[in-house]
Amino acid sequence: MIELTITPMEPRENVRAYVYRLLYHNIMAVRLTPGTAVSEQEVSSYLDISRTPVREAFIHLSQDGLVEILPQRGTFVSKIDTALIEENRFMRLTLERAAIRLACQELPDMYLKQLDQSLNDQKEAMDAGDSARFMTLDNEMHGIIFAGCGKPHVWQTLMQANLDYLRSRALSVLNTEEMDIVYAKHQSLVTHIRQHETDQAERDINEHIDRIIIDVAALRAAHPDFFK
Repeated sequence: MIELTITPMEPRENVRAYVYRLLYHNIMAVRLTPGTAVSEQEVSSYLDISRTPVREAFIHLSQDGLVEILPQRGTFVSKIDTALIEENRFMRLTLERAAIRLACQELPDMYLKQLDQSLNDQKEAMDAGDSARFMTLDNEMHGIIFAGCGKPHVWQTLMQANLDYLRSRALSVLNTEEMDIVYAKHQSLVTHIRQHETDQAERDINEHIDRIIIDVAALRAAHPDFFK
């Protein structure tokens, strides 16, 4: 029996979009773990809705690469592809270093305040042991930096293109020690941005993004069934 983290339907959100958002969130937060079988009937019964919006959500998730629909076998949450993680790491590192350099030149005060608030919220999530919330805030913080540099659509594109990287990160921060490490690196990064210390900020982002290589080796050893 599946268990989902449920959030309310948003204003003007139709049922199909709601089901997609709900399943997407649970997959990205590894609440629905890689390899898990999901069925239209099970999800529709769980949410007390018809099967049609669930079927449409499955198709959308399949297009994202987050589920595999196998004829005569069923629908499964896609396993994490380590080859894609390496490509995602390269893409993120290239684009995030460029954004960090721009941020260190000048980031408007409005965005610096948003970064400070993000750090406060991350600390609360970390103290509460809420890894899913922590990862949401982690991604939002990086998005704030891109937005502050006038590149919000670059970040949106990056988020859509590195789903396996993000799932592996969500899996890693289930470990509270990893949340501590990530939070400390975020603090350092924001400090260096504020002080226009480009070299130090770039070093922070290098270490932050490259850490996934260490994490994946440990995660694959701990959860071999989650990876391709």
